[in-house]
Amino acid sequence: MEEYIYIGKIVNTHGIKGEIRILSDFEKKDSVFVVGMPIYIGRKKEKEIIKIYRHHKNFEMITMEGYNDINEVLKYKGLYVYIKK
Repeated sequence: MEEYIYIGKIVNTHGIKGEIRILSDFEKKDSVFVVGMPIYIGRKKEKEIIKIYRHHKNFEMITMEGYNDINEVLKYKGLYVYIKK
C-alpha cells in the first residue's frame, strides 16, 4: 500500500481558467509546489500534474494539466491534496 502525505485543502477556484486555490501549512512548499509535480486529490487519490504554480496571499495557486475552465475543476472544491511519500 502506498503512503501519502497531506499537503493542503482545495478551498476554492480562482478566475475562469481552471486555477484552484489551496490552503496549505506544509513546511516544504518550495519542493512540493513545482511545475510537473504529481499531486493526488481526494479519497480516491486522483493523480493530477501541476502545470502552473504561483503563491498569492496565504494561498498556493495551481493550474493542472488538461484543465482550462472553471467548470472542469469545481469537482475538486473542498477536497484534500496529497503527495506520495
